Amino acid sequence: MLKTIGFTCFSILCFFYAMAQERLPVTDSIHAKYHSETNPVTQCNTLYEIGTSYLKSNIDSSLTAFKQLEACAKKLNNDTLRIKSFLGLGKAYTDKSKLDSAQSYFDDAERLIDAIQAKRFKKILYINRGILFFYKTRYTEASGEFEKALAIAIQDNDMDTQSRCYNNIAICKTYLGAFEAALKMHMESVKIAEKQQDSLSLAKSYNNIGLIYIDLKEFKKAEPYFLEALEIKKQVGSTVDIVGGYLNLGVNQRNLGVTYDDSVKLSEARHYFQEALRLSEAGGYTNGRNNAYVNLALVENSLEQYKTAITYGKRALEASIQAKDVNKEMAARINLGDSYRLDKQFALAREQLNQGYELAKASENLYVQKEVLHILSLLNSDQNKFKPALEYYKLFQTINDSIASSEVKNKVNELEAQYQTERKEKEIQRQRADIAEKELILNTKNTQLTGLIVLLGVLAILGYLVYKQQKLKHTQLIRENELKEALVKIETQNKLHEQRLRISRDLHDNIGAQLTFIISAIENLQYGFKTKNEKLTVKLEGISGFAKETISELRDTIWAMNKSAISLEDLQIRILNFMDKAKVALRDIHFEFDLDASLNRDVTFNSVKGMNIYRIIQEALNNALKHAKAKSIVVSVRKVDEGLKIEISDDGKGFDLNEMNPGNGIRNMRKRAEECHTELVVNSSAGKGTNISFII
Repeated sequence: MLKTIGFTCFSILCFFYAMAQERLPVTDSIHAKYHSETNPVTQCNTLYEIGTSYLKSNIDSSLTAFKQLEACAKKLNNDTLRIKSFLGLGKAYTDKSKLDSAQSYFDDAERLIDAIQAKRFKKILYINRGILFFYKTRYTEASGEFEKALAIAIQDNDMDTQSRCYNNIAICKTYLGAFEAALKMHMESVKIAEKQQDSLSLAKSYNNIGLIYIDLKEFKKAEPYFLEALEIKKQVGSTVDIVGGYLNLGVNQRNLGVTYDDSVKLSEARHYFQEALRLSEAGGYTNGRNNAYVNLALVENSLEQYKTAITYGKRALEASIQAKDVNKEMAARINLGDSYRLDKQFALAREQLNQGYELAKASENLYVQKEVLHILSLLNSDQNKFKPALEYYKLFQTINDSIASSEVKNKVNELEAQYQTERKEKEIQRQRADIAEKELILNTKNTQLTGLIVLLGVLAILGYLVYKQQKLKHTQLIRENELKEALVKIETQNKLHEQRLRISRDLHDNIGAQLTFIISAIENLQYGFKTKNEKLTVKLEGISGFAKETISELRDTIWAMNKSAISLEDLQIRILNFMDKAKVALRDIHFEFDLDASLNRDVTFNSVKGMNIYRIIQEALNNALKHAKAKSIVVSVRKVDEGLKIEISDDGKGFDLNEMNPGNGIRNMRKRAEECHTELVVNSSAGKGTNISFII
């Protein structure tokens, strides 16, 4: 059962590109320039530089500067300065989450731009208004504004703005569930950033690619993108940029911690969110602070600190309502509802979750809708209301299938592979160009030397050069063919590995989750019928036990499928884990795993053979535990001439091979041994124990 539900998308806002102009640092020289300037127009433009610079560090100071610019422009009756003040105030109020005020200033700016035909400000207006629409959860309209800005940037050959517009469009597509289109936009942005050597834009693209992998629940793939992005932003980014980096990395680490039950990752997430909160409060960054509250509530839920999570959740809700930020209010209500559910305050949980669900439907955010439906299913299940729980779960599954199908995941992985392949091909071309250049220099020097040699020497040298060139071309052709074959082989292996990972994830996420739900339902039924019908209780216990064994078998299968190869050390760890579990239930039996010290533990088998070996040993151990009444069970692995000899021995009661009718267990072991191209040898007699062996 999930411990908590997270919304990775809410911290993405800090990566929007706002103003298409140079960001200048606030220095004493700029302030000195303002106070010493005698030309009123130039002095007002200096106010614009100051306000723009403060957007990166202190929004309140930025507002003050832009308001002074507005008053100055009005006094001078200068329309260009008015437009600058309107755009600056609109952006600052957007960052302060005062969206109605921001909308008013952008509308004023557009009317004045159209009146005086100041087309050079159109690009800035479209980008900033796109961000405003996004904050209002109007994602389709936001994407349209960014696309209009992109068209102007392409016409102007403005590569910097093109990169950021691609990023912004991708963010909107992500919120609308169009992950394939989003990744295409981010890849375009990466290409431009690399070409321009724009570190900050590259960091934002890395960050946003990581966010798409979070949406696809591929958190390990997302982690290196977030780490790289944060390191770049610490060097060249603003407070807003760095806060965003901490928030997104924290979200990913929390998801890793929940997915793999890793308390270290959860502690890392808490640290990143606290850093984001500290920097946001110091810089007056309201959105960053609110995001930090939301995510701190989530990570405290994951750490089972529900009271602390509720405290952060209330702060997040209060801040979002005060800021009239519907997007944050939606996240805050859903997360607070989940905290109440985990703290067993079911009435309060239902109230917050229902309000959050209505906001999610109003914003047409499919991602959030599916998450809140999942929590509502869990809430009803916790209250033993299984019929509504099942209905909510069906709705959740319907939306989940529509936005996270295996076809979409495969397409995303294919796009990334195409991008990586393109980068490698460019690198190969560059290296070939370097080699060709060096060869040209060498041939030129040889030509100058041959001019001093007699005709015969010249002919001989020319003949030698022709021969050498042909040989070099032949060698190069061979190497290129070898490289192509290697690339095809690697690509095939990667596709097979991705297919196995996809199947294992489907087994874990769908069948595993459904079996867990069945076990939970059976246990609740057991409790209800425990005193009424003992026979029914026994049958339910049997069904529950069978389901748990099925989950255990499923985990073993997933373990094997997730590995392209299984080492001898992997088998040793898996078998020792099985023995440790058996020791807990059967304390009077001695278990031993004897591995030949001369063996190399890095010896590997393919996943099928490794799984068959493990199943044979597991079945032999189960037979000894269930039927032999043994006091000691030993598994040994020895090196022999033909390979590895594996034996499972016990000192139990044994059996007569001539009188014994082999059951499914023995038959299954023999079949698995045949699949490993070996023979299973069973030696046993009454009262003298049993020995099962085979050679790999």
